[in-house]
Amino acid sequence: MADKFKEIGTNDVETKDIGQVVEELVKSSESSRRGHERRWYDNNFFDDGHHFRYLSRTTNKIVDQSERSTIYSPQRAIPKASRQIRGVANLLLSQNPVPTIYPERVMRQDFPQQMVQDPQSGQPMDLGQMRFQQAEKQAKDIARKSGWWLRREFEAQDMIEKLALMAILSAKHSVAWIQVWPDLKGRIKSQVYDAFDVYTVGELTDAEDEPYIIKAVPQLLTEVINNEYYDEAQRQKLLADNKKASSDIKEAYMKSRFGGDMLSGRTPTGLLKEAYIKEVLNDKNIYRISRQEDAERILTGKDKGDTVIRQVCSMSGVWLSDKYTALKNYNFIDYRMEPGPMYQVPLMERFIPANKSLDLIVSRLERISNTMIGGIWLKRQGEQFEMSNSSAGLTVEYSASKPEQAQMTPIPSYPFNLIGLLEQFIEEQGVTTSTLGKIPPGVRANSAIESLKESEYSTLVIATRRMRQTVKRIAERMLEIADDHYIKPQTVYAEEKGASESFDVMGAGAMDRLQKLGVPSPQGVVPIKKDYRVDVTVEAGMAYTKEGQKATMLDLVDRLILFAREGYIAPQAVKVVLEKFLQVYQFGNVSEFMEAMEDYQSQGNLADQQIKEMKVALMEVFKDLIKGGVLPDEKARINETKLGVAEVVKDLGGGALGQAAAKPPAESISFKDLPIEGKVQMAEQAGIQINSQDVQAKEMADKAVEVAKLAVAAKQKKESKNANG
Repeated sequence: MADKFKEIGTNDVETKDIGQVVEELVKSSESSRRGHERRWYDNNFFDDGHHFRYLSRTTNKIVDQSERSTIYSPQRAIPKASRQIRGVANLLLSQNPVPTIYPERVMRQDFPQQMVQDPQSGQPMDLGQMRFQQAEKQAKDIARKSGWWLRREFEAQDMIEKLALMAILSAKHSVAWIQVWPDLKGRIKSQVYDAFDVYTVGELTDAEDEPYIIKAVPQLLTEVINNEYYDEAQRQKLLADNKKASSDIKEAYMKSRFGGDMLSGRTPTGLLKEAYIKEVLNDKNIYRISRQEDAERILTGKDKGDTVIRQVCSMSGVWLSDKYTALKNYNFIDYRMEPGPMYQVPLMERFIPANKSLDLIVSRLERISNTMIGGIWLKRQGEQFEMSNSSAGLTVEYSASKPEQAQMTPIPSYPFNLIGLLEQFIEEQGVTTSTLGKIPPGVRANSAIESLKESEYSTLVIATRRMRQTVKRIAERMLEIADDHYIKPQTVYAEEKGASESFDVMGAGAMDRLQKLGVPSPQGVVPIKKDYRVDVTVEAGMAYTKEGQKATMLDLVDRLILFAREGYIAPQAVKVVLEKFLQVYQFGNVSEFMEAMEDYQSQGNLADQQIKEMKVALMEVFKDLIKGGVLPDEKARINETKLGVAEVVKDLGGGALGQAAAKPPAESISFKDLPIEGKVQMAEQAGIQINSQDVQAKEMADKAVEVAKLAVAAKQKKESKNANG
C-alpha cells in the first residue's frame, strides 16, 4: 500500500502534466473497484424493480430474463428490498439531526479582580467579575445566533432531503458522498454524489486518510468554456465526449434507463474531473504556492513535511486549473451505515437473495392460479377437439370420445408458509413496524407501539451515530467556508419562543483580513468562526408516533403542574412546557396564545374590573362580619383597649407602675405592626434582604386566609343558632 501511495505522489508533478496524472488516477481506481461497480449496477436495477435483470460477466451484456414473461408464465417482482432500505432511511432521519454550536470558553483569569465602589449603593464591587459575566453572556449569545445561522443554512440547502438521498445511496452502494464548497460569490453550495462519481482508495476506512478524492461528472461544454475560473488558453483545447458517466458500467445503466441523448450535438458535454490530492510540503510545491495570491493564508502555521491539499480540474486529460487550497480537510463528506472500508457489502445485497426466492415462489403461484382457471382436459391420443367462447358460454366440439376435465389438486399450505419464512428473513435484516406498519394483534396502546418502534430503532444505533457524525462534518465545512468567504454581512431571520429576530453574520477570518486593509468591521455583526465546537442533537420529540407524543406530553404537563403547586419548579417552567404542548397538538399560531398569556400574567392574572369587584366583595364580607358580631366594631376595640390597660395596672400595682413611669420612655413596636417600609428597613438592619412587594403579597395572602377563617366561623355560628332556635 505504501508503494502505491509513493507512485501516485504529485509533489513533483508540474501543472502541464497534472491533467494526465488525474486521468491515470481515475483509471487506476476504476480498475480496482470493477467488481464493486457490477454489484452496484445490479443493486440499482433491483431497486428499480428489474429483479430478473443483470450484467453478464461472460458476455459483458445486460441480460433480462423478464422479457420471456407472459400472462401464462409471469415473472413478478415483489419490491420488498426497496421498501426496506427506504424504511431504514426514514427511521434514520425521523430523529431530525440538528447541528448545535457551543459557546467559546471564557477564562476567569483573563479578567483580574478590580475592586471599585458602586456609585449608587456605595458598596465595593468587583469590576473584573462583572466583565467576566458580561463576556460569558456575550459568548452564549454569539453561539446561539451562530446556531440559528447554521440551521437556516441547512434549510436553505434542503439538507434533510440530501441526507435522505445519501442514506438510500449508501444502502445500495455502501457509501454516498456530499460535497460542500463555496461558489465564486462566496455562497455555500452542496451536492450529493453516488459511489460511481467519486474515485478514491476503497480499502481505507476513513475519508480523511485518503490520498486523493476525485469527482468525475458530465458537464456542459459551454459552461466550462465560459467559466472564468479556468485557464483561458486551456479552455480552447476542450473536446466533447457526450458521456453520461465516467464509469462504463454506470453509463450502461444510464442509457438503459434514460435512453440515448438525442440532442448531444446541440448540447455537447464532457467529463469534468475535480481532484483533491494531498501533498507533503517541499521546496517545489512551496514555490508554486508562493506564486498564488492567497499564499500567506495557505502556508500560515505550516512547515515542510506538513500536508496541503491541491485542487486540480481537468477534462479529457487537459488541465483547466491547478491551485493549492487552505483546506484542512476534504470538502467531500462520506456516509456509510457501518464502519469499515469505503467499499463494503451494501444493505441492499442482504435482502436480494431472499427477495429473489420470494419473486420465484409468487410467480409460480400465479402460474398455477392461471392454470386452475383454464383447467386440465383429458383426451385420447390422436383425437382432436375445439373450444370456443360465445355469449352462451364455453362450447367444446369433438369428433370421437368426449373429453373430460381432470380434477385439480388444491395448492398446499407449504408455499405460503415458505413465503412467510422468507418475509421473516427479510425483516430480520431491516425494519417491520416502521416500514410495513406490522403491529402484533392486540397491541393498541401508545406505550406498546412506542416500545416496538424503540426496539427497531435500537438495531440502527450504529447507522444513526454515523449519520450524526456526517451532519457534524457538514456543519464544520459550512463554518469553515463562512469564516473565509463571508466578506459582507449576511442577514439572518430567526424566530424563538414566538419572538422574531434578525441579525447579521460575517466571517471572522474575512473581518480580520479587512481590518488589516484598514476597512472597519460593521458594528453588531455576529462573527462566524471555523473553530467553533459543533455537536449534533436530535429532535425526536418524546415519541415516534404523533399519538404517542400527545399522550407523553399530556402526562408531562399534569406532573409539572403538581410540582409547580408544591413549589418545586417556577411557573415560568410550566409556561415553556405549555408552549411545547400546544405545538405538539398543532394548536395553530402558538405565539398569539403565548402573548395573550403574558398579558394576562402582567396584569396580575386579573382584569381591572375583577379587581374592583373583589375589593367590593371583601368590604361587604368585613361589614357582614362586624354586624354579625364575629368582628368587633370601633367602640368594642376602644373598650378592649381600656380593659387591657386596667388589667396591666392591676397586675403591676401602684409602686411598680410609678417606678415604671419614672423611667425614660422606650419604644417597643412589634414587627407585624410596622408598615411595609418599616419592615423592609428593620430587616435590612438585621442583615436580611427582602422585597416590599413580597411583604405586601404575604400580608394580602395572610389577610385573605384570616377572612376565609372568619367567614367559615361565622357561617358555623349562624348554623348552630338556627339549629338551636
